[in-house]
Amino acid sequence: MGGLLGYLGPPGSFSEAAAIRRSSNLSLAPQPYPSIDCVFEAVESGSVVQGIVPVENSLEGSVNLTYDLLSANSRLQIVGEILLRIRHQLLARPEEDLGSIREIYSHPQAFAQCRIFLNRTKPEAVRTNMISTVEGIRLLSEKGGTAVIASERAADLYGLKILCANIQDEPLNITRFLVLALHDAPPTNTDKTSLLLGLPDTPGSLYRALGIFARSNLNLTKIESRPLRSEMGKYRFFLDVEGHRQTTTLRSALKQIRKNALFLKVLGSYPAAGSVFI
Repeated sequence: MGGLLGYLGPPGSFSEAAAIRRSSNLSLAPQPYPSIDCVFEAVESGSVVQGIVPVENSLEGSVNLTYDLLSANSRLQIVGEILLRIRHQLLARPEEDLGSIREIYSHPQAFAQCRIFLNRTKPEAVRTNMISTVEGIRLLSEKGGTAVIASERAADLYGLKILCANIQDEPLNITRFLVLALHDAPPTNTDKTSLLLGLPDTPGSLYRALGIFARSNLNLTKIESRPLRSEMGKYRFFLDVEGHRQTTTLRSALKQIRKNALFLKVLGSYPAAGSVFI
């Protein structure tokens, strides 16, 4: 294929690890961007062929910004997903030790995924949120007594010492990443389709919509509500359903749902991840 694959950087982030796995089969060169918004913009503008963004974690749930950007007036389609095992390390400069650490930098999701370790081991340390797990690394050289929660690759890339390894609260800590592009993905035998659904605020509206999937023998693998930002008490629904939107069964079900929905947006049909990368 050739070209660039955008991801939430800088190098050493878990998004880079997912991007490396995606790019290896497509001859795409990973290109870091400073925020999830910037990855979306790079794909929209054609600066990269595809983009990869985190969407949910098995410990801490959804990445709300990704869902908000998907529900905006975006032309992007989900064309793939990657499941990545997440192992967090507490990193510091070589001269530091665990007792000297007074402040820890990382992304809010990383802090949340390591809450038990931090509360038991370094409850007195200030926790400073950063835009990514490795963004705080540049601050380590400016201030002593600091550490960062990041990946083992980040330690190798930036010459840091692992003070404590595998500090996530649960060993099966998995993040799901979505692959975005301006085109749709062709059908395979193991697809899923992601949807954005808005329903009228009437009794049974969600029940009737979900019933269409049940009667069509279509398996929903995810359903999540998010508030409509324009109106208090109103919600939109994100759904994942097995099958490609080009199949007769799913196409018919979506046609029925549209009749009574306020809106229905197909976010993409794509091959479901078959395994977790470790």
